[in-house]
Amino acid sequence: MKRSIRLFLLVPTVALLIAATCYLSFKAIEQSIIEENEALVHSVAQSLMPALLAGDTQQVDDLLKTLEKNPSIQTAELISGSGIPLASYVRDGAMQETEQMQFALASSEDTLSKRQLHVMAPLTFDTQILANLHIAINLWPAYLRIIQWLGVLLIVPSALFVLVKKQRIKIRLEKVFNDSGAGPDSFNVEQALKEALHESDISIEYQPVKRLADRGIFGAEVVICWKHPSGQTIHVSPADFIALAERSGLFLPFGNWVMETACKQMANWQRQHGPLVLSINISPSQLKDANFYQTLRQICASTQYPHQLIEFEMNEAVLLRQTNALADIEAFTQQGMSLTVDGFGLSTRSHELLQGSSIHKIKFAPQLIKNVVQDAEMCAHVRSFAHLALAHDLQMMADGLHSDAQTEVMQKLGCVLGQGPHLSQTLSSKQFEELLMNQIRQEIAKQKASSSNASGAVLSY
Repeated sequence: MKRSIRLFLLVPTVALLIAATCYLSFKAIEQSIIEENEALVHSVAQSLMPALLAGDTQQVDDLLKTLEKNPSIQTAELISGSGIPLASYVRDGAMQETEQMQFALASSEDTLSKRQLHVMAPLTFDTQILANLHIAINLWPAYLRIIQWLGVLLIVPSALFVLVKKQRIKIRLEKVFNDSGAGPDSFNVEQALKEALHESDISIEYQPVKRLADRGIFGAEVVICWKHPSGQTIHVSPADFIALAERSGLFLPFGNWVMETACKQMANWQRQHGPLVLSINISPSQLKDANFYQTLRQICASTQYPHQLIEFEMNEAVLLRQTNALADIEAFTQQGMSLTVDGFGLSTRSHELLQGSSIHKIKFAPQLIKNVVQDAEMCAHVRSFAHLALAHDLQMMADGLHSDAQTEVMQKLGCVLGQGPHLSQTLSSKQFEELLMNQIRQEIAKQKASSSNASGAVLSY
């Protein structure tokens, strides 16, 4: 009873504190935006002064037209000290007022109304007001950014809560990632993972890997999914899930379950559709595990999926944190394993992994590819790594492709494989099966077309 009363009192108190914090934050950011835009208007006024003194009306018009670069500015009008309009600018699509704008020197609060800020800046010379610049600024985009920022403050804690089971898997996130040690309230990761596996809350989906040359399916990367009791499926990044499982000491048995499940599925697809390469993310404990190769051989034998078609991935940052990373890689690959460096190119030490190691492939990080088209410096950065990879005879892959332009650039830099939303979203087993069937249909159609063309050529001859 007492607990219920405390909870009853706590909830509205917390709600009021959140509401007050959001309101005060909104007003503070709003005032900052207003001051920023007022400073902008005064800066524009100063830039107009030389042209105004010279009587160059054309230059005044040209300067006002440059305001279109700022999407927030809706209208601008330069009026002489005697009230005569000298020049004006109206953004395309903006509402044109029938009457001349009338402004007064007033505070920001007085000039702010209906999401629009009206600012006047006088152009003075020797204490004489030559003209007044009136600008109307649309604040709605700025308001949206504030709302989005405040929404993040509310949504992020909720999203984190969604990642775990409400009832049976209770997490204190600060305990999971805090190295201070466990207490009576710490999260039992091992129990959580066992329950999730037992209840089929964790499943596997597949991110297609495609050849950039013809967009054909090369293989698939395993993606871990955590199904919330509400029915929502959450894709958990390999790095996050591996970190969680490693803390529990449970990743070795969990990793074996992932390998067995994925190999069984890939073997079935391979019998129907031909060879497919399977990419699986591994943890440091798996990299160092002396029995890993034997376990893999047993899984491959039972599922009838060749281990030669499995490419293991490890994040660049994780590898570089290992004290004997190059030695571990060498020992791993000497057992017949293929290792890909995921998230490559983000560290100042990335090149260390290419020198003297026996890695098979590098997968450029999405953060690099995001700006590779429009950022010449970023493109040069990626190109330097590409040249180094080619010098070491390493295969290259682009991760996080979102457009044709990105795909074209990365292909020109030497990437033969790619993945990302532009090529395909993460798919369930059924969806991946349909993708494979569509590819087979397309190949059959091409063969028929080619055969028909060949026959037609013979007949016409």
